[in-house]
Amino acid sequence: MKTFKKVLASTLAAAMVVTALPVTPANAAAAPKLSATKATLYVGQSKAITVKAIPSTWKSAKVTATSSKKSVATVKTSKKKVTVKAVKAGTAKVTVKVTAKKAGKKVSKSLKATITVKNPSLTLKAANEVAVGAKETVKATVKPASTKVTFSSSDDAIATVDATTGEVTGVKAGEVTITAKA
Repeated sequence: MKTFKKVLASTLAAAMVVTALPVTPANAAAAPKLSATKATLYVGQSKAITVKAIPSTWKSAKVTATSSKKSVATVKTSKKKVTVKAVKAGTAKVTVKVTAKKAGKKVSKSLKATITVKNPSLTLKAANEVAVGAKETVKATVKPASTKVTFSSSDDAIATVDATTGEVTGVKAGEVTITAKA
């Protein structure tokens, strides 16, 4: 009997502790978030950042955005999407503000994203000489990697180059400049 009373007392004490803890409703824990809080872009590129998890209790939510350095990155807002455009190399902080009404009161949340803008780059590796009739390939490394590189020769009578692969073929003796454009 004493064991039963001890178990019952322990169970009741545990039940009291559990019910004394505050309960947070599931929708109260939700708060607006950004799809990305950091991004690296190259000059001329754009990136869309969306506002996610706006609670359903927030009525008529409005999204606005500003850039700390418009000379580095500009922003444009459309509904829940913020489009960031890279202007010049540097770093800018994008502040996204979500405002709405909840139970008749104005609520807002500020969100931040750090945007790093880099200049595109193009580096080449090539042989300095190509024998007549021989072939050498100019290797191009470009950032961003998705950028297309095209090659050209200053004089096709001396050396030709495949515009897409960078393969140079020596035609006759002389000097020629092979140009790569990204």
